[in-house]
Amino acid sequence: MRASVTITGSLEDAFNEWTEGTARRLTDVTEQAASTMRDELRAAMSTAGLGKLGRALGHAGYPGGGNYSIHPAAEVFVRGRAASAAKWEGVIDAFNDGATIRSKRGWLAIPTKNCPKGSRGRFLTPDQVAERFGPLRSIAAGKSVLLFADVIAGKSGGVRKATAGRIAQGRESKLTLMFVLVKDATIRKRLDLDAVIRQWETRFPAMIADVLKDG
Repeated sequence: MRASVTITGSLEDAFNEWTEGTARRLTDVTEQAASTMRDELRAAMSTAGLGKLGRALGHAGYPGGGNYSIHPAAEVFVRGRAASAAKWEGVIDAFNDGATIRSKRGWLAIPTKNCPKGSRGRFLTPDQVAERFGPLRSIAAGKSVLLFADVIAGKSGGVRKATAGRIAQGRESKLTLMFVLVKDATIRKRLDLDAVIRQWETRFPAMIADVLKDG
């Protein structure tokens, strides 16, 4: 008995078809892994009470643009221009590792709940508060310094500058604590992003192996 096998068509075409299909699946699964990893890192930040910080994370796949590759790549990164991204990377690292922050100017100004916010929702700086309400008064308190502003309660909430006209109306001015100045501040570790990354060091190779097995 004799058996024979005949290959019809082009072997090169068959190989190219397999390669193209595998490249598509490899690229898709790589981008999916990066997207899911970003979402899990964001979820970890949200659980730690740092949900807004997670918005700084983005992801990208390569080659991108709807193209596919047998050697795709993807990354999770901190979005923004170089200076801004570096700033937020530092913030994320501080919460992930714990850190002691020291000011290059000698003091760190920690705003209290009384400190007004600007148009972008950020607390005003001591200079901005002084510009709005007048010179701040300082009182030493151990290793800290307390900064107060002389203000009047606003009729519709918030505080207003203690002007002579408002005082003449019988409205009472009050020294209100705006900032606590400290030499340094310790940020405790609140995140364990490394645990998420370690999981993906195992999960991603398994996803790639599944693609190649089915390819």
